[in-house]
Amino acid sequence: MDLFIHYEALPQGKSLEDVVGELNEVLDDHGVVCGGEAGHRLDLDLEDEKVNPKYAQMAVKAYLQRAGFAPSTKVEIGGMEIGIFE
Repeated sequence: MDLFIHYEALPQGKSLEDVVGELNEVLDDHGVVCGGEAGHRLDLDLEDEKVNPKYAQMAVKAYLQRAGFAPSTKVEIGGMEIGIFE
């Protein structure tokens, strides 16, 4: 299953490589960052056979909040976009 992170800017002091590495740690072996468009979107591939995608979505949202992403950042899964503070 695919999960997309739509963002306007990275948190201050973080590079794209930092964010990708930290997201891969959060996902552990339940998913991986697999691409995206710099400055606009990150694409994640979730291993939905191993874990309920809702748990991965919650973990990603919690990471985005802790990392300091703007409140306008959205997580898209299954065609639905949800704000990181919703």
